Amino acid sequence: MERRLDIGWLIVLIFLLGPASAHEFLWPPDSARFSMEAGNRKVKSGDFVEAARFFTKAISSDSTLVAAYISRAQTKAQLLDYRGAVADCNKALSLKKRSWEESYEIYFNRGLALAAMDNLRAAMRNFDAAIEIYPDFTEAYYNRSIAKGRIGDVHGELEDINQVLALRPSDAEAWNSRAIVYSVLGKPKEALQDFAKAIELNPEFFEAFFNRGLVYYDLKEYRTAIEDFSKALSLSPDAEVYDRRANAKVRLNDWKGAFNDYSEAIAIQPNNYVAYLNRAKLKCHLKDFESGLQDLDKCLLLKPDFSAAYFERALCRHQLEDPKGEIDDYTWAIEYRPDYVSAYLERGKVKCETGDKEGGCADVKKAVQLGSDIAYKFLVANCR
Repeated sequence: MERRLDIGWLIVLIFLLGPASAHEFLWPPDSARFSMEAGNRKVKSGDFVEAARFFTKAISSDSTLVAAYISRAQTKAQLLDYRGAVADCNKALSLKKRSWEESYEIYFNRGLALAAMDNLRAAMRNFDAAIEIYPDFTEAYYNRSIAKGRIGDVHGELEDINQVLALRPSDAEAWNSRAIVYSVLGKPKEALQDFAKAIELNPEFFEAFFNRGLVYYDLKEYRTAIEDFSKALSLSPDAEVYDRRANAKVRLNDWKGAFNDYSEAIAIQPNNYVAYLNRAKLKCHLKDFESGLQDLDKCLLLKPDFSAAYFERALCRHQLEDPKGEIDDYTWAIEYRPDYVSAYLERGKVKCETGDKEGGCADVKKAVQLGSDIAYKFLVANCR
């Protein structure tokens, strides 16, 4: 049956659905342009599976349509099919009829997919190519800086972030990123200045408050750190921020405040094994060993290879006079971290105390070999 459409109804459709929907009536359903618009609408709605299907249909209609390969590559990346995204970018690059914009966009998208696959040097080469075509491509500089940081080229990372800021000085994210780089480089003064600029540009910048709080914590300015963590929490309740604020409160001997913050972190994120460890350490410090042991049990249930938790549980068992359990936990700590100096030393002490002097002194000697001066003093005094 022939479909008839009143012109007045067409105008309403254009107004309600936007130009993309109206195009459906201008292009045949089997055309590449029809499929491209349908795919773009699916992308906007978050239906990437259907979007990929429409972009594939567009390619079937016109195998030389560069935009279809670019769009499908982006969609595949959203679906975590990074190899497929790279393949589509390769195909797009093999096509000669592509615009200037399409050229740098292909290299950029291929760089993103390669970075997601941890092929960082190849990713950087693609970002290089995108920047060569478009020297003011801020997103390429930004993502290349991230790749450089991940391979340990912090100075190269800083150069790229500086380029982003030269092109986009009002970008709060870039100021925050440069502040992090300065922090890694051991330049807290410069880091704090950049965090302040990021917050000036975006007064509700959660990450900037949190990151600045970490710098103040490292500087032992715990009260100021708590202020920044509190501001971050006022913007968004977050388990890690509660955990970090609790650590700062511990430094100020605010035991109740720290306990409450660790508990909040666990309430928000029940699988937060770090918060369980930290709360356990606080409980043991306050001599609530049984409850501390329960938190450590929960921590290790969540992360069975967590050597630090085994070590702390061994210390807790020592207070509960459980030498066998203590030795077992030190052994597990060493199993998951063979260079755990303190675990060797403490296990050696317990063995010596329980009559296994040969085994204990062997552990202490191992701690000495790993560089422990305290172990050497124990060895001289007890292992002749």
